[in-house]
Amino acid sequence: MDAFSVALTVVAMLAVAAAILLFERKRARGIERDLREQATRRAREDQPDNRRADHPHNRSDDHPGGPAPG
Repeated sequence: MDAFSVALTVVAMLAVAAAILLFERKRARGIERDLREQATRRAREDQPDNRRADHPHNRSDDHPGGPAPG
């Protein structure tokens, strides 16, 4: 192998490595975005919904102006 072939091989390998790194960076950003969205959705789902009628804090008999017991 002469010097030109070695140099061409090194340049080709560097180009392939750069292409792989660029592709993986884009893919990693997409994965990070998807995980962030999934975490946000889960956090919203895990928050208690205090507006539900069956929630203990929303029962009318728990409030001072609610119906009298008995």
